[in-house]
Amino acid sequence: MIKKRIGHVTFHYFPVVGGQEVYIKNLLRVFEENGFDNIIYQPMSSKANLFTKGIDKKIKFILTIPVLNRFIKDFKKFSFSCFLLIRIFSLYKDDVIIVHYAFHSWPLLCFKKKIIVLSHGVEWDIRYNSLSDKLHFIIAQKTFNSFTLVVNDSHYLRTLSLNISPGVGFFSEVSNKKWFIPNCVSNIKFHPLGERYNHSDDRDFILVPRQITVDRGIDLAIQTFSIISAKYKTLDLVIIGAVKDTSYKKMCDNLIDELNLRGRVVWNHNVNNDDIPKYYRSAILTLIPTLRREGTSLSALEAMSCKCPVVSTNVAGLADLPTVQANPEKEALANAIDECIKYRSKYSEEQFKKVNTIFNEENWANAWCSVVNSLEIKNLA
Repeated sequence: MIKKRIGHVTFHYFPVVGGQEVYIKNLLRVFEENGFDNIIYQPMSSKANLFTKGIDKKIKFILTIPVLNRFIKDFKKFSFSCFLLIRIFSLYKDDVIIVHYAFHSWPLLCFKKKIIVLSHGVEWDIRYNSLSDKLHFIIAQKTFNSFTLVVNDSHYLRTLSLNISPGVGFFSEVSNKKWFIPNCVSNIKFHPLGERYNHSDDRDFILVPRQITVDRGIDLAIQTFSIISAKYKTLDLVIIGAVKDTSYKKMCDNLIDELNLRGRVVWNHNVNNDDIPKYYRSAILTLIPTLRREGTSLSALEAMSCKCPVVSTNVAGLADLPTVQANPEKEALANAIDECIKYRSKYSEEQFKKVNTIFNEENWANAWCSVVNSLEIKNLA
């Protein structure tokens, strides 16, 4: 029997370093367990190119022109989308094509019936009125009614004018060809029992597991900590995540000095993915200070699955999660942290139960199989 094949068009996968990459890795496993083969279409780069193809034979690399990205924002994304068509014969062999983010869907309109566009969160902010943000929004609007759409947060749907409240319709087709499948977490890997990170014998810490970019609100976390640190003298802030924006990292370092927090804010940019549960188990709480462009945060779900209570902003897809939430302002977040520390056991148990009941791999896998099977049925009709 010939296995059916699912193609994944993604700007990020190998090497696996962030939330989107982990999502895809989990998705590949689910499909393989259900009898599908997978092919990845991703850009060539210095870390993932033709010379590393042997590491993962499922990867087909796509040519890009990265040098012009220094002068024209998103040019590398455009070149990736355009050069996708070089793989047209391979794409033709795919039974289903999952396009990670709407931005890369426009050259594949000829495969409309077998395409699923997957959103990992809103990737634009039209408040900034930039050409890049406008273009992302326009493409998302055009895509909305053209393809089967899977979103991992309800904010995306509201942004594109679908009337849906946060936290409603998990793992279901909430409108015609519009599926809401939030992120999930493995309670095999992320659980309360096991090794812990040895921070200090006499000090606690708040964990911020975020890549270092403006959108992830690291500076807001530092400003919030400057308020809470005055009350909790034996509390530190530990930030783990890769540096994606070096100038922003430098700005955060300067902020730490300005607020006299040197020694109480600790950076660790090289935490192995397998070691992250150790940090969750040891932290007094996890802080997700996102400012924009966030889905149903994997980091938040991972922490709650380890019984580490989570305080977050209430922006974007975070509104769908059972975190202790506040407006993206330092005073509001400081109050939420204070509340969470006082009633830590209560929030830990409540969040743990909701995550294990709702945001689990079984619900996630079943929903994704339903999407793929419904698409196949429609294509055969």
